[in-house]
Amino acid sequence: MSAASSLASLKLPPARDLRPLFFPKSIAVVGASRKVGSVGHAVIRNLIYGHYTGVIYPINPQAKGILGVPCFPDLKAINEIPDLVVVVVPSQHVERVVVQAAELGTKHLVVISAGFKEVGEEGAAREARIRDIARERGLAILGPNCLGVINTDPDVQMNASFGRDIPPHGCLGLISQSGALCAALLDYAKGRGMGFSQFVSFGNKCDIDEVDLIRALAADEKTQAIMMYVEEISDGQRFLAAAHDITHGANPKPILVIKSGRTAEGAAAAASHTGSLAGSDELYNALMTQAGAFRVETVAQLFDLAEVFTDPCLPAGRKTAIVTNAGGPGIMATDAAIRHGLELAKFRDYTKKSLQFQMPTVGSIKNPVDVIGDARSDRYRAALDAVTADETVDQVLVIVTPQTMTDVVEISEVIGGTREFCNKPIAACLMGLEDVSAGVEILQKKYHVPTFAFPENAMRALAAKSRFGEWVRSKIRGYRQFDADKGAVDKLFQEEVAAGRPQLIEIRALEALKAYGFPTVPYKLAPTADEAVAAADEIGYPVVMKIVGPKILHKTDVGGVKLDLRDGPAVRAAYETMVESVRSRLGKDVEIWGVLIQKMMEQGKEVILGVTRDKRFGPVLMVGLGGIYTEILKDVSFRLAPLRENEAEEMIREIRSIKLLQGARGEPPSDLGAVAECLLRLSAFVTDHPNIHELDINPLLVYARGKGAVVADARIILST
Repeated sequence: MSAASSLASLKLPPARDLRPLFFPKSIAVVGASRKVGSVGHAVIRNLIYGHYTGVIYPINPQAKGILGVPCFPDLKAINEIPDLVVVVVPSQHVERVVVQAAELGTKHLVVISAGFKEVGEEGAAREARIRDIARERGLAILGPNCLGVINTDPDVQMNASFGRDIPPHGCLGLISQSGALCAALLDYAKGRGMGFSQFVSFGNKCDIDEVDLIRALAADEKTQAIMMYVEEISDGQRFLAAAHDITHGANPKPILVIKSGRTAEGAAAAASHTGSLAGSDELYNALMTQAGAFRVETVAQLFDLAEVFTDPCLPAGRKTAIVTNAGGPGIMATDAAIRHGLELAKFRDYTKKSLQFQMPTVGSIKNPVDVIGDARSDRYRAALDAVTADETVDQVLVIVTPQTMTDVVEISEVIGGTREFCNKPIAACLMGLEDVSAGVEILQKKYHVPTFAFPENAMRALAAKSRFGEWVRSKIRGYRQFDADKGAVDKLFQEEVAAGRPQLIEIRALEALKAYGFPTVPYKLAPTADEAVAAADEIGYPVVMKIVGPKILHKTDVGGVKLDLRDGPAVRAAYETMVESVRSRLGKDVEIWGVLIQKMMEQGKEVILGVTRDKRFGPVLMVGLGGIYTEILKDVSFRLAPLRENEAEEMIREIRSIKLLQGARGEPPSDLGAVAECLLRLSAFVTDHPNIHELDINPLLVYARGKGAVVADARIILST
């Protein structure tokens, strides 16, 4: 019976209430210490000297007070229910503290203590126990093995961590799996004049994970961009749903991600550091792309992108204007803009006339606008007034090189003042370090203008901002439903597994795909030579012949494939030769069901579609050039299933050799719409059948636009 495939959108349960984690009115620190240099002392010191606005309860049975604040012997002695409990005791005592907190009524805990799964089996068992307690008692636990949590909101001023100082208040939210890296990131940001709204180190994430935290930061009004360092993402589907809602929801916010463990060596390091394993790099790239998040390579790139996103204004497009006082940097900026997918704005005539009237004759009124080396603030102001008023300009980069007559401070004031009254993004590039430092400080701290040392960095960041603007404005299409015989496929799969054949032979794989509407090459199973000839006569010559047997998986290796058979005698002779060849190589007792007779199709472009089911990401789809090119070129694109309609098209466009499919050297363009439809059918197929472990359609023969595509061969491996 035919029924619609059961594709459902990726939906999450309501976000967890983590406000007491970030906005507690009272905090108990279990393990607070008088010993200078200890973690317990650092945490209580940071809360007190960081001017936390709530009530602090140091818990230490050996002390009457710490830094002037009275101590309590245990949580029960407080006679209040603290909003947040911070745990800094040795790992073997953490479970007892968690139980006490639960009994007291506290629901939110930060476990800074180390000594859990990152140290071995015994630690992993301790961590599992506190995770179970959290689930049984409805607790929210951050950590263990983390740096802590910071909220710079002036109404809170909470530094519940053992980091050095509370960072400046700002609009960036930062979460990190590594506590040590957190500390370094905070110091780096301080040097760049960047501030944070909230900061979280989540360590081993026994309970609260990266998805909970990005949802919490997305809900925070003072957070404009979310920065992440992760070593692994536990649930790719859950992250995808959450991140997509954040980047493309009612109040979109960018997510900037560093994911470590790109190499085998890096993955090993990640595993030894926090007890987590890095996943496949290609799958993480696919996940971030699909979620609308930005994956960056380095910490410097992370902060470059964060810098432009501190300004919430998004460009209307990719058209960029450059204003510079030096030709060389202008050329560098132009090259970087084109390399990163931006366009140079083509000024209107009125803009050119305005620039011609106000610029020196030796300058340039084209884009880039060269105000030349002796330009002072008035010339920069005139150039910026002209280009920002031009309707063809979506965003502006202003370059300043410190020359003898350059007043960096005055020019920076002009750039900052222009940004205050302009509805287009403006970034500055003050080239150098020492001579431009005063201008950089003005732009970053007074006007909050994204400021860079070099044009390439600036253009990379502006390009990311343009892409995010396009992503936010894009219309996200839904999930297509297909008429499919799901019941027939379920029955087929059950029969194959019961018979001990989890790797389906070609004919069974084709039967399953046909049930989901895939176009397949006409075929017929022929148990005998006579039936093979009859099948070939019915299908029409020329035909292809393939051996069929439950244990014959590599047909070509045993002489089990014959091409371009053009008449009955050729089919009969091929049948006899093939059976003899297979029995001679695999043994006389090898089970042969017959041969598969298929129509010999005209030549088309060979494409591969594939599925793999990953333990963290769920079903992952692949598309690329098929046939012999698959392993050689490895030119493929990945996405998580289920696929939205637009995502199938995006997958195809990502293939580096897309021009071969779009038509090259006079060849007609291939039917990419047919490929996209097959991807969507594959998404429905694998979503409906979670027992599909791996699947290859190779090749999918793709013909000229409007002529469709057909499945020529397929392999399905089921989980058992």
